[in-house]
Amino acid sequence: MTAQTEIILVRHGETEWNLKNKLQGHKNSPLTLNGKKQALEVKNALDCYEIHGAYVSPLKRAVDTMEIILGDRKVQAVKSNNLKEISLGPWEGKTKEATKKSHPEEYEKFWHQQDKFLLGGAESYHQLQKRLVSELKSIFKKETSKTILVVTHWIAIKAVIAYFTSTPLRQLSTMPDLGNGEFLTLIKEGESIEVSGL
Repeated sequence: MTAQTEIILVRHGETEWNLKNKLQGHKNSPLTLNGKKQALEVKNALDCYEIHGAYVSPLKRAVDTMEIILGDRKVQAVKSNNLKEISLGPWEGKTKEATKKSHPEEYEKFWHQQDKFLLGGAESYHQLQKRLVSELKSIFKKETSKTILVVTHWIAIKAVIAYFTSTPLRQLSTMPDLGNGEFLTLIKEGESIEVSGL
């Protein structure tokens, strides 16, 4: 029988900038009370799972979410820069409305033609997807036959799901969004990786 490895992929809890429609990227804003409650709900949902290891984006909103989910489990989360959200350079900390006004063409591509998005000082979706997928494949290789918890970010997760479901980046906006404090599972059996819970 082929060994099965699972990665439980969690989006961090709601933040103050989420509520204000501000783009975060590599910048950070604190979890709201609701965001902490969402993380606690994930913890409760995963109580019946044996978690063998954990990896997290070093951005504070993800680290704080991970700490709540792990609770008193004897698991030490490994921080990885490759699990960070897409870097948005000059847009970070700005509202969606402000970025639409300052970069109308790039804004349209960011939300609706992701394969063509290019912005000075920011990451492309191709770059984001490459580093995330590389990191997750590395985790699968290191953690064979285990259940691993990973806390990361909204657009990062969408890029990952697109890859593992063979969805072109240009179709990213047609895919369902994972809400704050929601999760899905990547299951690897043999060479096949499937997405469960989408």
